[in-house]
Amino acid sequence: MCPAVSALTPTHVEVYLFRRGPGGIELLLLRRSRRRALPGVWQPVTGRIRRRERALVAAAREVAEETGATPRRWWALESTALYFEPGTDRASVLPLFAAEIARGTRIRLSAEHDAGRFVTRRRARAMVLWELQRRALDALGREIFSKARLARELEITDLIPRRFRARPSPARVARR
Repeated sequence: MCPAVSALTPTHVEVYLFRRGPGGIELLLLRRSRRRALPGVWQPVTGRIRRRERALVAAAREVAEETGATPRRWWALESTALYFEPGTDRASVLPLFAAEIARGTRIRLSAEHDAGRFVTRRRARAMVLWELQRRALDALGREIFSKARLARELEITDLIPRRFRARPSPARVARR
């Protein structure tokens, strides 16, 4: 196998968490703490894929670790991020995921972040540092929020390991 092809094995994941509300869709951005590289940078849930870990499992694990949230639905975006790391002289591919959380979900930040904020997609585009993340936000709009048929095809909720899945809400009994 050509070294350039093997370098495209994913090493990290990004997950764009969102909730639906009366004012529309709100995305969660996390601010990196001062004790981390790139302090103060706003980002989606981002993390490294562990050795022998599937990207989807890494995405679910990172969401749980960084936010304490258990999304109700998941999507694998058609788009991916490709970037070059000068320090390692390698290109890396980043699978992009979207996950919906319930409106009242409480966010519990890890030590990696010192703040979290729900914002519109437009505001998120202004807050993130990397152009690749702005492109991912645009892809989220195209692939999940504006094309219902495509969103259905990209949904992967059933592929999420059970330990990371939201429990279904008890059925409500209609009262007359």
